[in-house]
Amino acid sequence: MLLGPGESVLRSEYAVLLDGSGPGIVRKTAGVLYLTNHRCLFETVLSRGMVRDLVRGRDPAMMLDAPLPTLRNLSVQRPRIGKPRLLVDTGYARAAFDVLDPDEWYQALTKARQALPSPYAAPAASTHTHTTHVVERQVVKVRCRFCGSLASEVDGRCPACGAPL
Repeated sequence: MLLGPGESVLRSEYAVLLDGSGPGIVRKTAGVLYLTNHRCLFETVLSRGMVRDLVRGRDPAMMLDAPLPTLRNLSVQRPRIGKPRLLVDTGYARAAFDVLDPDEWYQALTKARQALPSPYAAPAASTHTHTTHVVERQVVKVRCRFCGSLASEVDGRCPACGAPL
């Protein structure tokens, strides 16, 4: 897993993806569930076969990579029989995870989402109250081949004799 600039891991835990729908999601897959201050990730290791795994090692695969603002629904499902599970729903995928404490994950996810800056908030006031922008413009002069006077490059005709430049 690669972290972006300013991104840090808030929580990580071994998890099992019990049920899911979406691109690249495989049911009943073991891996690591990560929560960063920008996104929620589920990384697993896909097997390519016993001999290839021993020779080349296993490549990690990202099965869920959802930025926190795209999380639509977070909940803890409590079935009548079995352990509670964490449900994560994004715009493109839905997944149910078996983690040790789904309630703590739910609280951590909601807290991380609330810590994000609002897209509608005004930008923070800077220490500079007055900003000056300097725009430099170069003026290129060309000499008229008929009368020899200088004229701007963008002019179509010489201002002295009227000949085309």
